[in-house]
Order: sequence, then C-alpha cells, then structure tokens
Amino acid sequence: METRIFTRPRLTKSLQLLATMMLILCSVSAVRAQATRWNFNVGGGIGFPQGDLSSFINNGGNFVVGGGYNVNKWLSTNGEFMWQDLPVNSSTKQALQTPDASARQYAVTFDPMVHFPLGHKLGAYAIGGIGWYHRSGETTTPGTAIICDPYWSWWFGCTVGDVDIITGSTSADAFGENIGGGITYRLGESGIKFYTEFRYHHADYNNVATNIIPVTFGVRW
Repeated sequence: METRIFTRPRLTKSLQLLATMMLILCSVSAVRAQATRWNFNVGGGIGFPQGDLSSFINNGGNFVVGGGYNVNKWLSTNGEFMWQDLPVNSSTKQALQTPDASARQYAVTFDPMVHFPLGHKLGAYAIGGIGWYHRSGETTTPGTAIICDPYWSWWFGCTVGDVDIITGSTSADAFGENIGGGITYRLGESGIKFYTEFRYHHADYNNVATNIIPVTFGVRW
C-alpha cells in the first residue's frame, strides 16, 4: 500500500480561508436577499451517531450552508451542503491497531420546507428530503517529514515538521434521506432569523449505515 503524508498546517489554512470566504458571502447575500425571494442559511452544531454507528464513532461537530427559493410564506425549498465530523472512538482505534484515525461525512441534499408562523417573531418549520452522501476515513501514525506547503514554501522554503502519515484509507458513496424540524426567532425587524434545528440523516452504506442526528444552530435570511 502506498504511504501518503497528511499535513495538518495545510488543512488549517484551508479552513481559515473557507471561513473568511463564507463570512463575506453571507454578508453580501444577506443584503441581496432582502429584496428577493431567495433564502439562505448557515450554521453549525454537534451530531449524535445512532444505531451501529455509535459503536465506532463519538459525537462530532457539523457545519451546514444552504439556500433555496421561497414559493410562498408557507413553503420553500432548500439545497444544502453538510459536513459532519465522525470522531473514531478509542476502542475502534485499538481494534484497528492504529495510533489515530479520523472520519467524516459530506452531503448534498434537496429539502422542501413547510413553515408554521407562531407569532410576530417566532416560527417553526418541518424539513426533509433526499441527497448524496460521501463518507471517508483514514488511519494515521505520527511521523516527521519535509513539508513543502504550496503557500508558505514560496516565501520561506520547505521545513521539517511533525505530520500524520496515512497508513490506510477508505471512502464510500450512498444516497440517503433526512427529516426533521426547527424553531426560528426573527432578529429585530430584519429578515434575519436565528434557528435551532434537529434532523435525522440516514445513508445506507455497505456494512455500517450512517444514522446521525445533528443539532444545528445558525441563521436564516
């Protein structure tokens, strides 16, 4: 098996850049969405594995970003990208005979939403749909290597540092479905709403399906 090297510094810079771009995008979209029938959402929280998955995976963080079209005050559509961390528990690492392991799931879903106004600022909604799910994971061991980061090596050259050497990897794709609901609270007189959402996701991979309940906090506008 080919040995690959995974460097944490590169991942950290990529996530920082992604976060900055998302903040800019959300700021611009919030202004434009006021005068359109399009809606957007961004949020994050924690996911709780269910069923067989909970034997291998601990609770992990999640991130979502999405958008859709408001058909009317009762019905809208939502296309959403979700990233869910799947932290491998210690007993599974022992069974795999590896110092460390990591896994995660990406999903792109299409989800109709039904809205229920509960007052001047408070509201509720039901959401559910189908989508494509991708799960991947690696086993790793600590090591030392020459790091030639595409960004920093231009200015400072290559360096020697601590890295995680990937000793094995796996990935799989599956179609899945989700269903859930949430509560919204409008901030002031704006179109921005804070939301809390519970949703059940199921993706039927071979061997062990991914059944997880993310609890997400974020904003919709």
